[in-house]
Amino acid sequence: MIRGKGSAGTKQQEGMEGFAALFRHFRRILALNNRILEMIADLERALGGEYIYDRSFLRISVTGIVEKGRQVIYNLNAMAADRYGLLYERFTATADQLADILAGGPGPYGAQLVLEWEVLHRDLVHLAGGKGANLGEVFNTLKLPTPAGFVVSTAGYRRFMEANNLFARCNEILRDFSDAAERAGRIGKLFAEARLPDDLAAAINAAVKKMGAGPWQPDCFAVRSSGVGEDGERSFAGQFQSFLSVPAGEIGAACLRVMASRFSERLLGYVEADVSAEEAPMAVVVQPMVAALASGVLYTRDPNRPEAEVLVISAVAGAGETLVSGRDSGDRFQLSRSHPFNPRSSTIAVRASGTAMDGPDPAAPAVSGLRRGSGVVGLPVLRQLAEYGLQLEKHFESPQDIEWCLDSEGRLWILQSRPLRLRQSAVAGTPAHLAVELSRLPVLMTNRGHVCQLGLAGGRVVRVTDETPTESFPVGAVAVSRYASPRLAGIVRRAAAIITDIGSPTGHLATIAREYRTPALFGAGEATRLLADGVEVMIDVEERTVYQGRVELPAGLPAGNGMASWADNLEARQLRSLLRLIAPLNLVDPADPAFRMEGCRTIHDFLRFCHERAVAEMIDFHASGRQMSGGGPLLTADLPIKIRLIDIGGGLAESAGSRVETGQVTSRPFSCLLRGLLNEQAWDREPAPFGMRDFLSGLARPLTMLTNAPAYSGENLAIIAENYCNLSLRLGYHFNIIDCYLADEPEDNYVYFRFVGGFAEEGKRQRRAVMIGQVLAGLHFKVERKGDLVLGKAKMLERSHLESILVRLGELVAFTRQLDVKMADDAAMDRFFTEFLGRIGNEPFASGR
Repeated sequence: MIRGKGSAGTKQQEGMEGFAALFRHFRRILALNNRILEMIADLERALGGEYIYDRSFLRISVTGIVEKGRQVIYNLNAMAADRYGLLYERFTATADQLADILAGGPGPYGAQLVLEWEVLHRDLVHLAGGKGANLGEVFNTLKLPTPAGFVVSTAGYRRFMEANNLFARCNEILRDFSDAAERAGRIGKLFAEARLPDDLAAAINAAVKKMGAGPWQPDCFAVRSSGVGEDGERSFAGQFQSFLSVPAGEIGAACLRVMASRFSERLLGYVEADVSAEEAPMAVVVQPMVAALASGVLYTRDPNRPEAEVLVISAVAGAGETLVSGRDSGDRFQLSRSHPFNPRSSTIAVRASGTAMDGPDPAAPAVSGLRRGSGVVGLPVLRQLAEYGLQLEKHFESPQDIEWCLDSEGRLWILQSRPLRLRQSAVAGTPAHLAVELSRLPVLMTNRGHVCQLGLAGGRVVRVTDETPTESFPVGAVAVSRYASPRLAGIVRRAAAIITDIGSPTGHLATIAREYRTPALFGAGEATRLLADGVEVMIDVEERTVYQGRVELPAGLPAGNGMASWADNLEARQLRSLLRLIAPLNLVDPADPAFRMEGCRTIHDFLRFCHERAVAEMIDFHASGRQMSGGGPLLTADLPIKIRLIDIGGGLAESAGSRVETGQVTSRPFSCLLRGLLNEQAWDREPAPFGMRDFLSGLARPLTMLTNAPAYSGENLAIIAENYCNLSLRLGYHFNIIDCYLADEPEDNYVYFRFVGGFAEEGKRQRRAVMIGQVLAGLHFKVERKGDLVLGKAKMLERSHLESILVRLGELVAFTRQLDVKMADDAAMDRFFTEFLGRIGNEPFASGR
């Protein structure tokens, strides 16, 4: 209910009623947004193995998400006079794709003959084959370097086979002959006579042309097999053909030869005799050829000693065909699996000349542990490979067999990643055994925080903030942070686990932790105090306990996860495919030109876009000049300004009358702002030292000439509700607007800050604006400044974090009143910034300005 005391004019009443309706739609969007995010989190937790689920659960959950998503779009359009009608069309397209996956369909790319590299991921095995799907996951999800090309899909393979009637003809041969050599010879003749159909040839040529116009501009290509099932339960290693250094004009012919290798003598002898021609379809990976300075294989565990905490790297000069084919053993290195991946041993191969590579005596050991001057690759490359290997092991939830190469510019490339097969007897350690080992360690923290992603992990504690560069974070360490900031997404990929003082299971970072299977415990309260930087710890997320020390996890245990892996069952693959259209967030920066309706690709994108635009509608309502004042009660407080209040629901106690005491304010955000405004230390009540130039500048700038001033520039006004506040202030010749929503869910929370104007000359006004921008940046705002206009936005903040920020904003408003006339030179900006911190303290400022 709108609460205003006394009579109000028609325009004021219309303005208040219009805003009340706007606010109802806004709150509905927030409620729907929260429920959808909770449902998404449930799906992610199910995928993480927290509970058993079936297809009925998936259908009910996804249907509910889609229905609520449509309601979000409806409410936004109700706020914005139907300016976002295009969202319905785009949302329906995404909903149809989800329905197709639920019905067991191939998904949005099922009919494409050629797949672009950017769409590949691990759950497109049925279209891209094992190798193509895994490489797409490496490139698109883990953001690790792999030469980006394209894949001739299994749909393209079937188009080729059907155009040449090869399925029927091959099945006839498979039925009539039993000898593998006889079968292969006859089928080979069929392939020799076959031709690529025109549409498939055109699609391949278009993809090659596109690659030629890109940054690689390759002269030749690698054309590689990618069979369905390859690099899966059966590796098919070495059974299919691949071709290197293929000229652009011969790619189509090479693709045909790779497809033909599905029926080679080796393959037909490898699979069961009754496998039909339609089974195990063949996709083909086409990539730019890398001119390799060195190549090799990385095992993230030693196959001979899986229990040893070492990685094994083999390397040869040039391309790696001789190594993977077994014709050259290459150099062999063992590195510790813990950062900084120190070398344990090395064996340097004897070259064809009978000696190792040029350099000092290879038998002379170096301090590093490697033989001096003899290795094909140096220690920095080996350590980078170790980082990549552990990230891949963690993500694919098993030890990995990785092919790599190093180009002439020193860049590493991942060429393949597949499960490393270890002997079963090596998978030692049971949950009971691990529990006993953990019980012997000192407990640093227990019964704290919210479970965001289950898992058992260990590593060295590294304290991080949202300012920490991703590249500086050691792979395999345990990240500990004050806040669960989305800016830590890159660190989550590298971390063994992450713990935060403040955070929610439905926040963006929790979603990212579940995506990367990084054990995560958020909202632990005092983790940054209890867990010292550099300490070795074990974290058991399910028990919400952190131990001091390390327990070695069994070699067969999924990296970072203490549970059995559910990754390969049918429901898990379907759920991952659904989540790829639901959970990822592509629209991150509202200032990016791509942040528009046409850029929405997932349910999360639609939610983010609608939330952002709903907040903008709230802010724009106040900036539009629609009258909201008149008749509201005045705040009674020890302040040098008067503030009139309009309560639109839950902002004031029922006992409030025509004059409101501070204790009668029940609006959460406005109460926090008042705490700051009432801080006597923040105010400077001395008369401002105006100079003649300031006076003349002020006279030349009447209110009507302040082009950056908001349309409303009347009395000081606070429009408040239980979780909302819009505070519009006119303090002399400058104007301030603070718009905020503050609730328990971080996804809902935002604060907008606008400051413009002043009485002093232009240079002084701009210096004050710079200083205000520095304060806002320290408070985690995204800041824009033009002249004396300052705009700041901060979003998705934990409640306690935003409460402390609002207190600081109240103090900032008080401190900067008439501060422009004191900004005599550039040094004044730093001086007053330091003085402000000295008066009010550093919390919750970022580590740097």
